[in-house]
Amino acid sequence: MRENNYDCQTCENSNCLIKKHIANGSIQTYLQQKNTFNCNQGQQFILEGAPVNGLYFIYSGAVKVYRQTASKESQIIRFSKNGEIVGHRGFGTDYVYNISASALKDTILCNFSSSVLIEMLHKAPSLMFDFMLFYADQLQKSEANSKLFIQMSVRERVINGLLFIENKFGQTDGYINMTLSRRDIAEFAGTSTDQVIRVISALKKEGLLIAKGKKLGIPDLNKFAAQLQQSSYFLEG
Repeated sequence: MRENNYDCQTCENSNCLIKKHIANGSIQTYLQQKNTFNCNQGQQFILEGAPVNGLYFIYSGAVKVYRQTASKESQIIRFSKNGEIVGHRGFGTDYVYNISASALKDTILCNFSSSVLIEMLHKAPSLMFDFMLFYADQLQKSEANSKLFIQMSVRERVINGLLFIENKFGQTDGYINMTLSRRDIAEFAGTSTDQVIRVISALKKEGLLIAKGKKLGIPDLNKFAAQLQQSSYFLEG
């Protein structure tokens, strides 16, 4: 990773918790202690089991967060984009990360070390409160997902995964703005690559999905979502 400097003051990610509190004078000193890196597509920047090195905020780009299952397979638990936090599951409680993360495309990452972030949170109660709400929201989603996910068929898991990806990254010219391998979709949907290929093929024949190479598009989101028993459900890690 190449280190660069990107000013929080000029950042356009209004959803970033740090940016939200940028006017708070008590955090200004800590902003100067931020490290920013360019991470190339496919490059891993968090390794499961490695010592925690604070939190990462996505300045621009896209990231997949994954972990190793008991059977030594990879399971993608989240996709993240601009302004979102990566590495929060290890912050404040563990000495090692319990997830891995790598860039889905060329990505710029902002990193605050654990010691800097903890000190900043103590100095800015409003920022700490927003972090508490963020963690509470993540816990609620995780518990809800655990119950719903096990009730889904393979087809529903793939549909749900594609809905989440579309909801996260949007579509342009009829195709989702993130091109993922069938293996990535399988690891997110909790199934095999062969099963994903079969489900995608069936969805294309039914007119629910279109494809151009690895690119996928959903012509009618409402009709596609109606394939799920829980039509408003998106998997979130």
